[in-house]
Amino acid sequence: MKTNAFVRQLASNKRTVRENAIETLKKFLSSKEKANKINIMELNKLWKGLFYSMWFCDKSRPQQRLANQLAKLFSECIIDEQFCNFVESFWNIMNKEWKELDKWRIDKFLMLMRYVIRESFVKLDSLNWDEKFVNSYLKVLTNVVLRDDIKVPRSITFHIVDVWVDELENTLFPSEEDEEEDGSEEKEEKKQESDDDRIETRKNILKEKKIPIEILLHPFKQLSGKGHNEALVNKIRIEILEDERLLELNVDTSLPKATNTNSNEGSDSEEEQEEEEEEEEWKGFGN
Repeated sequence: MKTNAFVRQLASNKRTVRENAIETLKKFLSSKEKANKINIMELNKLWKGLFYSMWFCDKSRPQQRLANQLAKLFSECIIDEQFCNFVESFWNIMNKEWKELDKWRIDKFLMLMRYVIRESFVKLDSLNWDEKFVNSYLKVLTNVVLRDDIKVPRSITFHIVDVWVDELENTLFPSEEDEEEDGSEEKEEKKQESDDDRIETRKNILKEKKIPIEILLHPFKQLSGKGHNEALVNKIRIEILEDERLLELNVDTSLPKATNTNSNEGSDSEEEQEEEEEEEEWKGFGN
């Protein structure tokens, strides 16, 4: 596959050309012999083309269909050996091209990112949540996009925080349906029983499938530590660490405790003392 020529087809402003190119890409990514030969730079070029496939897609239903189609490249097409590289390339391009988006295009790319998170979970589920594979996936995210870094658009990181638990829930418990509520006391009792059964069922699924759910929360706990952006820390706390769906499953959402509290307190007091001394010593503005 000649990458540059193929990327131009993916980024064509003609729908039929784009669709034919995406179908060809699906077959290519599914072939171990072919997909193993592609490197990270070529994957970046492919995702640049796919980015513009989404860019040129108009109207809500075609956009939703295309976002779903592109996201399923992660779960149904890309070979296991290239999955993490494929993830890295996607988020690299999202970071790089985000500043080019206008207000009319942001929503469809937020939708694409949500779907990619979902289908990445589907891929991990198909691999039985292999811990080594999960850790490799999370390492890519923390290196590229789950960072408190001015080089990473804050809105992308916030969006991942927004959808993480939702899409994890959709992947792990896809067949559940919320029951309608009414005001009757009998209905409330039945709902409580139903909730208890649902929680127990979910706990059993986590146990049977050995879902490393606490590992999946680790990047967000890291971003909630001291010294990180306050808005980001609050966002993670509200959307993930205090999420009722995790708490009812007895998932440990607490932050790691400091190993030596006394030494930390001592260092804090020393820092405060140094700041006070600096303020006293400063003789600016002609004083």
